[in-house]
Amino acid sequence: MPDDLIQGALFGSLDDEPAAPAPAPGELRVCALNINNPRVPRAQQTLSWLLASRSNVLVLTELKPSDGAKLIISGLAAEGFEVCLPPGWAGGSYFTVVATRGMPQTPVDGPGDPRAVAVDVEHDDKQIRIIGLYGPTNGMTTDSSDRRRAFQKTFLEYLHAIHRPKLLLAGDINVVEPGHQPPLTSFEEHDYAFYTGLQRLGLADAFRQAHPAVHEHSWISDRYGAQRLDHLFATPATGTLVNCAYDHTPRTSHITDHAALRATFILDAPA
Repeated sequence: MPDDLIQGALFGSLDDEPAAPAPAPGELRVCALNINNPRVPRAQQTLSWLLASRSNVLVLTELKPSDGAKLIISGLAAEGFEVCLPPGWAGGSYFTVVATRGMPQTPVDGPGDPRAVAVDVEHDDKQIRIIGLYGPTNGMTTDSSDRRRAFQKTFLEYLHAIHRPKLLLAGDINVVEPGHQPPLTSFEEHDYAFYTGLQRLGLADAFRQAHPAVHEHSWISDRYGAQRLDHLFATPATGTLVNCAYDHTPRTSHITDHAALRATFILDAPA
């Protein structure tokens, strides 16, 4: 789509939504959403919803270098977000972005796959490392399993290498927790090992921390079963978790096929 057409569509959507007010000082509002590579009309709706979410950190997964993705990226930039794109994002494969507003960000070297992107954000002269991840989809074939296993191994090694005391990882990670309800036989031991490997690195599952006994799902399929695929993990030093919940509005309004995962942290408060 030509740039002038993108801008025309962009500003048409912003007129329909109130500007997102800034979070309180010291408040980190994170929204992770698989946007399902939208075409331009759906991208317009997605952008409006993201701005209305009042988040200052957005982790967006399942993008491709399409007109819809470019509209969202340019729209966020027009609203004051810094958008970090991974190297190789324009190559045609899926990629992830991390967008922040009100906190300076510095890109961090990624693992060499545009599915993952990392930034350091500044708060009171301290850094929080934020990583967005779109894990390989479970295709329920031997080849799919082999690809996921190799990616998960490489990513855990990468995460170990760039680990920081204040670290947050979010996105459609495409694994479920051990003991997931309902049980899902399509996931394998290496998928559960990836989830527990994140915990061994000191990253706590924010949703499970906020809701120890709740079984909720971010992607619903009559054929493959309801699954909690979208996650947010954070080290205790990142801040105090105030809330973490799935917002099903994007899914039920058909903006995408995933629920958004939204969380609020108070930075520099006792963890």
